[in-house]
Amino acid sequence: MVRSGSTQQRFRSDGFALANWYGSQPPVTKLLLTCIVTCTLSASMRMVPYYYMPLYWPYVWKGFQVWRLFTGFLTTHVSLNEAIMIVALYYYSSDLESQEFGGRAADYVWFILFSMISMASIAWITNTAMLYHGLFMALLTMWSLHREQTIVNFFMGIKFPAQYLPYATMLLWFVLTGGVLMAILDMIYGFGAAHLYYYLAVDLPSQGGINYIPTPQLVYRIFGQPQHVNVRTASSGVASTGNPIHQRPGGGHFWGSGGRTLG
Repeated sequence: MVRSGSTQQRFRSDGFALANWYGSQPPVTKLLLTCIVTCTLSASMRMVPYYYMPLYWPYVWKGFQVWRLFTGFLTTHVSLNEAIMIVALYYYSSDLESQEFGGRAADYVWFILFSMISMASIAWITNTAMLYHGLFMALLTMWSLHREQTIVNFFMGIKFPAQYLPYATMLLWFVLTGGVLMAILDMIYGFGAAHLYYYLAVDLPSQGGINYIPTPQLVYRIFGQPQHVNVRTASSGVASTGNPIHQRPGGGHFWGSGGRTLG
């Protein structure tokens, strides 16, 4: 009885710790992570047929299955590699939301939506149905663009500047999937979408140009007006290249060790 009570107390304590951790996460990252886990587990456990998750445009247009515009980005398979990728997505997303987009949840949501719209437009032409890896790559690429000279630790302890992280990740995933180009096609879409957003929302305004993709007022109404403008924000018009505030010692990556790591 004593042992059983001790076990229950430990489980209760772990549950409280998990709840506190979950509650302390940035709101957009928390919502994104919750949707990914929910969609993935629902499809994997056959609570929802996997057939309803991919982004099949004919069913969107003719069957009004508009949820596919989101589930195509939020659903993946259950495996060790995918679990590691979800953890990495959480890391990049929380870092971006708390730093580059700090106090600007609506602007961060707009970046994610802009990336999804860009990738969905390309997928319409190429008939790419699953775009979760593209969303992951969009977040990773935006993270690396704001930390170009930060040294990160990659697979087997290889170190290099963060600006090369998207290329290294796509190459590694290409190898892990048996050298199939289609396996990284959505990653290429995400890479391009993040670069497009960064150019239009950061580089161009920093050079005196116009921000052609401002956050829509509808998104502000839902997620709130900016609380403050972070010095590491896109709307500040300050490009990250060569900016000392983007240089953090150590760095880290989910396929490496040393420096700053997940957790």
